Amino acid sequence: MAEAFTIGTGERKQLRTSLFGTSLDILYGGMSAENTFSIGLLLSKSYQGHGLNLFFPKKSTYIMLDKKKYYVLNVTPESITLQLSE
Repeated sequence: MAEAFTIGTGERKQLRTSLFGTSLDILYGGMSAENTFSIGLLLSKSYQGHGLNLFFPKKSTYIMLDKKKYYVLNVTPESITLQLSE
């Protein structure tokens, strides 16, 4: 398994880049409700881009982002810990 990583509320983590300058980032949006957390998926190239705000149940054991499975190890209002499945 890949190493786990933690993202704080409002922080970004780059998932991948391409040869054409396109990047895919995730942003932890915190917990919008007691049992729901939010992940922003941001696709950008140069100064243009778009994003999706995705909501997941707090009890999720994994989430799918960019056709990859990420295990949810810990979720708090301040941070989330994820681990990429290999």
